[in-house]
Amino acid sequence: MSTNEVDLNDPLNWYIADSMDDYDVRLDPKTAKQLVHRHNGYPKLVEALREAIATLEGQGCHEKADLLKRKLEELGEI
Repeated sequence: MSTNEVDLNDPLNWYIADSMDDYDVRLDPKTAKQLVHRHNGYPKLVEALREAIATLEGQGCHEKADLLKRKLEELGEI
């Protein structure tokens, strides 16, 4: 059996095939466009947040800067 063939005798493959209907991931064009727009803007927002943190630290507002740093950590950006 090649790597592109599915073993129809394997019950796991039956389960996977039956479960695929539960995961309809087709998006309507409007939703897809919104997701792409958000994705393209995300790096700019992260950079703006980093600049805000640096400015706050420079002005001695360490508590506010630390709060924003924690938000970046939650996003996996630090």
